Amino acid sequence: MTSRDLTRKWVVQPEDRVRTAELARGLNVPRLIAHLLILRGVKSVEEGRRFLSPSLDGLSDPLQLTDTAVAVDRIRAALRDRERILIFGDYDVDGISGTAVLVRALRRLGHEALEYGLPNRLTEGYGLAPEHVQSAHERGVRLIITVDNGIGAHDAAARARQLGIDLIVTDHHVPNDNLPEALAILNPKREMAEHPAWDASGAAVAFKLASVLTGDIADLDLVALGLVADIVPLRGENRDLVAAGLAVLSKTARPGLQKLAEVASLRLSEVTAGKIAFQLGPRINAGGRLGDGLAGLSLLLTESSEEAGRLAQSLNEANEERRSIEQTIFDQAVEEIERTGPSGHGSFVLAKEGWHSGIIGIVAARLVDKYYRPTVLIAVGEDGVGRGSARSVEGFDLVVALEPCRDLLVRFGGHKSAAGLTIQRENVEAFTAAFEEEAAKRLPVEGLQPVVNTDALVALSEIDSRLVALLERLQPCGYGNPSPLFCTCGVQAMPNSYRELRGGHIRFTAKEGARIFPAVGFGLAEKATPELLAGPVDILFSPRFSTWHGDTMIELVVKDMRSSSE
Repeated sequence: MTSRDLTRKWVVQPEDRVRTAELARGLNVPRLIAHLLILRGVKSVEEGRRFLSPSLDGLSDPLQLTDTAVAVDRIRAALRDRERILIFGDYDVDGISGTAVLVRALRRLGHEALEYGLPNRLTEGYGLAPEHVQSAHERGVRLIITVDNGIGAHDAAARARQLGIDLIVTDHHVPNDNLPEALAILNPKREMAEHPAWDASGAAVAFKLASVLTGDIADLDLVALGLVADIVPLRGENRDLVAAGLAVLSKTARPGLQKLAEVASLRLSEVTAGKIAFQLGPRINAGGRLGDGLAGLSLLLTESSEEAGRLAQSLNEANEERRSIEQTIFDQAVEEIERTGPSGHGSFVLAKEGWHSGIIGIVAARLVDKYYRPTVLIAVGEDGVGRGSARSVEGFDLVVALEPCRDLLVRFGGHKSAAGLTIQRENVEAFTAAFEEEAAKRLPVEGLQPVVNTDALVALSEIDSRLVALLERLQPCGYGNPSPLFCTCGVQAMPNSYRELRGGHIRFTAKEGARIFPAVGFGLAEKATPELLAGPVDILFSPRFSTWHGDTMIELVVKDMRSSSE
């Protein structure tokens, strides 16, 4: 079983024709646009208008979050008394950008007794630890504010209380039954699920606190970085913030982001959520994945173009190193899977000394894409302790599956689709068998296949300039608001139009009935062969405007393809 064997199941989303017709009339949009809005959670004409025209006007009051007022009062007292404050973030893009938001807010308020820090992923692990609190105490810190972490920092909170340091936690991860003993805990997950900010990222929570402290709305570009990179649903407030942040980012004068865009060969004037996710985010993340995330934080804080250039180049090099390490681990993992034979396995658990614990999560996700099986990769250290990352498939909850394996693990945590664990080397074999047993119980070994949800079955005659212009108003797209994906059956490739491009991409001219469109398929050369396109094919695609030599036309971006006879 290889990635070529994994035929993806196409599932067309059902349409509520009555609701679609009502919404289409109320918004004066085509039926197809109304259908897309309903699939994305729109329930009324008013919600539809807001979705098509995202705005910050409807943001919820930050003071509605539990403990915000307490946190603001304590921070203002620290500013008044010139107390030393430590802002302690996480090493990923969300934590880094959120930390930068709070640091910049306190700097604007003129506070000089301010420091910031992040944990080292490799030597310290995730979150605020008692050792960080002890070190801060020795430097004279009287107030610690976490960003994107702290909801589980019970030991660190206890140490802070012992040392007379006040702790304010800002986080967005799901809390346990017992909260840490902090002065204030700002976390939307403490509120009812209906709260507008319930799905906020760590950077968005930091932004809410900063906006109350300063009375202004600033650093929306940084907030957008955190929201997109942390893969929170791009709906409601999150989407409003990302839309506003992209507008700021497209014109930013921030040296760090300008220089980062240069090394990423990205025009900020054309920035999208996707380009944050695949070009800017991985570079900011690279330092943290290899151990030290401070370079990414310094990049977002610097006012020096020279320093920004140096830091951007350093992060770009770190990203290249990350990609090289990632590919090596991926190749080794694939070799091991193919050596033992992938067929018949409900899951894969692979462990190896020398693997990089900061990168195995990315590789596990790639292996899930390739084989569509729950996958756990474990990097075993010289001390015999393995640090693992797990990724899952639809319908297989990792936390539920890991619970019966608890006695074999030092610790584990996460959510249904991604989890982390720590394990002693001598328990890996037994854990492999136990995890495979859970997979066998919960998943069909044969016939398990990835599902692609497509929004609608359409004819190419429905694709016109007005529709594509309205589709652009569904941006920013991402998790929770995917780019619209359509299916058309019985498409013909115009004679002599097929071209294979470098990098495994293809171009051809698609025809159905009287409608003809240029089409491009990225990475489809292996599947979309001239032989396949010699007959009618069904395609999954997204339409977009494309400009070439001053001429703008509609182009179909083909995501998948199969013979119409299948």
